[in-house]
Amino acid sequence: MTLTATVRRVVLLVALVGHVAPVWAELPIDVEVATQKGMPLTAPQEWAQLLGEMQLASVRLRGGRLDDRPEVTKVDGVPNLRFKVLALLDRSGDLVLPERRFRLSDRKALGDYFQSLAQNESFGEELGGFGLTKKQFRQVHADLARSVTFSTQGKTSADVLAQLESKFAVPVVRDAVAREALRQAKPLQTQLRDMSAGTALAIALRVEALVLRPEKPTGEPLRMVVERSQPDRDSWPIGWKPEGSPRLVAPKLFEFLTIEIDGYTLAKALEALESRMGVAVIFDERILAAREIHPAAIQVKLPAGKTYLKRVVDRLLSQARLAGELRVDEQGRPFYWITQFGPDSLRAE
Repeated sequence: MTLTATVRRVVLLVALVGHVAPVWAELPIDVEVATQKGMPLTAPQEWAQLLGEMQLASVRLRGGRLDDRPEVTKVDGVPNLRFKVLALLDRSGDLVLPERRFRLSDRKALGDYFQSLAQNESFGEELGGFGLTKKQFRQVHADLARSVTFSTQGKTSADVLAQLESKFAVPVVRDAVAREALRQAKPLQTQLRDMSAGTALAIALRVEALVLRPEKPTGEPLRMVVERSQPDRDSWPIGWKPEGSPRLVAPKLFEFLTIEIDGYTLAKALEALESRMGVAVIFDERILAAREIHPAAIQVKLPAGKTYLKRVVDRLLSQARLAGELRVDEQGRPFYWITQFGPDSLRAE
């Protein structure tokens, strides 16, 4: 049997299979396979059989052309998500897709590829973080850039979340673990008024080992999820690394002064310095509790000398086994985040 006759026979087989009522839900993917010269004679029939079992909307084999290139395109103008895939069946008998190559033995990997593609609502769109499109990310950011206009001291993270989410356009959902943790939440000591909502929520939820994570599940609306913190899952950060030079973002931190500190606790020393720093000082309450660090009880000293303000603050923090980092909120306002850096409290990105 000639190669042309083989391909024709496979196309006929695929056409006949297409008229059989599918047992499983059909994937909205139309696959066209362009065969290349020199491939094994049995390859078209073997691939047609395999692809015909993958619940695809349609499968078609044809002879290859010189300008054929593997590609995936989203079909525009249709009410539901649909894709067209052009694959090459090369001379080695492999199925070549954009940036992927599959052998006949890679059945599961190929099935996973099609399943993932069928659910990829953001295919072809520029992404903006957390797997969202740039448009979706801007929607979330617009909510989380709102200012906190009320005092948070003495309120629980549940109170803060409830008051802020009432102003959001993107809904917030809580999983079962988060609901229970919020029900038992402790009052916050930190004042987060005038910070942006995203950074304030990340700080407040962290006290209960919770995080906020934007997501867009397939076929469902964009939302923000409150859930237990997990090291392998991205979540909304506690502020961001400044884009500009720290000296420009918070110039007062780099002003020189002659100073001596004695007879002060860490809390009192930072309270006295905060107005000169020009940025809010925010303690990581979760780390303080877990490490049993009490700034109001830790005595600090600094011998008389001339240095810049940030170095003064960092030297004081080191006496309490703490460290600080300059960050900015969603509106670009700087603050000084004080914690112990490690796996459970990472540097800003």
